[in-house]
Amino acid sequence: MRDCIPKICVAKGLSVARGLSVTRGMAVTRGLWRTIASSGLLAMVPAGAAVHASTSDAVSSAIQPPAAQASASVSTTAPSTKDAQTRAVEALRWQLSDFFTAEDSGPVRVRMPGEPPLGAPSEASVQLELRRLPARLKDCSAPQMSLNAARSDRHTPGLKRLQLLCANGQQHIVSVRMERYAWRLSTPQPLASGTPLAPARLTPVLTPLGKLRGNGFESAAALSGFEVRRRLHAGEVLTRNSVRAIPLVNFGDTVTYQVSGTGFSMQRSARALEAGGLDERIRIELAPGDWVRARVIGPRRVAP
Repeated sequence: MRDCIPKICVAKGLSVARGLSVTRGMAVTRGLWRTIASSGLLAMVPAGAAVHASTSDAVSSAIQPPAAQASASVSTTAPSTKDAQTRAVEALRWQLSDFFTAEDSGPVRVRMPGEPPLGAPSEASVQLELRRLPARLKDCSAPQMSLNAARSDRHTPGLKRLQLLCANGQQHIVSVRMERYAWRLSTPQPLASGTPLAPARLTPVLTPLGKLRGNGFESAAALSGFEVRRRLHAGEVLTRNSVRAIPLVNFGDTVTYQVSGTGFSMQRSARALEAGGLDERIRIELAPGDWVRARVIGPRRVAP
């Protein structure tokens, strides 16, 4: 019975029997004991049983010298240069997102060089496009980010130049194109000049503010008492240049010029030299050749 049990050698936790003989691609053993590495179970192959050659290859690989196995383990787990660069890029992405996040800006999306273009968003958000990655970015540890140009507003759309200060003394300049999307009021239908801007004529649309002249209007209440200055196309976003206050004073009107102070109030008649809406300043003539500027406070009423 003792002759039927082969000697067992242990290599990396595997028990492999010695004394294999290979014939025509098949390995025949005398009472081979082996460990199946994937399950950690010890199995017994009866004496004279045939074992496929692939099993023999697996057994022979299991009895590699410890140094060879250690070398293979190190080569598969050691971080590569590509992995370090990928981690540095993702760290920069996160830092850019955090740097440009504002309370009312919505989520920030960052496009790195080589990535597909960012599509139109479905919510108020900020989109950043990095032109190129800094050289030796993977060597920059604990970077601190700041705007390179003084007095630059990080929340205004446009081209931004950022400075990266690394803990090891490296400095990098990063150019980022920023676009901010926000809801602004537009006209779903064409409007003629002089049309009052009622809330029913307005609808909010998601607008890239970098392509808008002015900041636009967020609420219909801000346009109360305004009318269209010029003809507007369907879908056009409203700005200060496209609207005006509904005139409460027209050219040539006789207006009441009201002056008030501590303990007194005075009124007199004047002639309007300009038309104007609420809170607009116009010229009025108090006497022939004597004119001043006054603020419109109501229909045909002005004040200093």
